[in-house]
Amino acid sequence: MNLTQIKRESVPLHAEVAALLRHQIMSGRLKAGERLPALSELTEKFGVARMTVRQAMDALQDEGLIERFAGKGTFVRDVEIPTRQTLNMKAELSELQTMVAQLEVSVVGDGSLATLVDVDGTAYRQMKRIHNQAGDPFCQVDLLLEDRVYQMAPERFETDIVVTVLKDLGIAVKSARQRVTISYADVEIAEALGLPVNAPVFRVLREFFCDKGNLIYSATLIYPGDKLELDIEFAV
Repeated sequence: MNLTQIKRESVPLHAEVAALLRHQIMSGRLKAGERLPALSELTEKFGVARMTVRQAMDALQDEGLIERFAGKGTFVRDVEIPTRQTLNMKAELSELQTMVAQLEVSVVGDGSLATLVDVDGTAYRQMKRIHNQAGDPFCQVDLLLEDRVYQMAPERFETDIVVTVLKDLGIAVKSARQRVTISYADVEIAEALGLPVNAPVFRVLREFFCDKGNLIYSATLIYPGDKLELDIEFAV
């Protein structure tokens, strides 16, 4: 991977590297006390010169986000993570089903069957795909689907929109929720969706539960910032 191919125009390369690491620290993905990869690893990962990574590290150290120790490495400092205010709202599940019906699925990876994983004693199928709209990437999806449900139509779940298949099968969803946050495109997301690195994106966590309160379906969806908008109507 070469970061120079997906960087934002007019943004210095070292600033892009610093922004990628800063986002990970301030979002909590990199924890306080966690050791950052070695300089050589970051150089290879981003496809940039060592001096570029050094400049990025200098910027993060000046901001108080990291600290360096000779012979030990670079570590994340204990910094205050910004809190988010939650705005609760309600919507009809049918609205979501209508929205996704027009999308198409592209499997990410080698196209093999969904991976079987265990989550707290329950078997799920893990899948990763791109949803396309009119031939263009619309969102990246990482999802878990309860294996019991997956076995009802494995071929369709591999190739179709999961929410649509659940509706067609008549799977009873007792409750559903989703949380939307504004985030950024890391290297993987930028490459998958054809975005500049660090471009704004919506990160959506979507979960469906059965009448027993068990998780049926969970998905993390990443939308480009210009592909989604929220229209909230307040009750007065």
